[in-house]
Amino acid sequence: MKRLSEDKIQLCGRKNSCCPIITKLDDGNYEVLDDYGNTIKVKKEELEMVSDAVKALDAPVIEEKLICG
Repeated sequence: MKRLSEDKIQLCGRKNSCCPIITKLDDGNYEVLDDYGNTIKVKKEELEMVSDAVKALDAPVIEEKLICG
């Protein structure tokens, strides 16, 4: 990770991976900018769940179940 400013972090991954930029907005939400210029605006709670979602998607599906909630 690389801090670009007080409210902006660039995520740099492994070789040949993308480096999205996450910006904390004045309203308390976050904006994610991808390598293609696309942006999404998300709540902090949603952004915090991304790591868990990636782990769930990488796990084999044994049966359909409610993951969170």
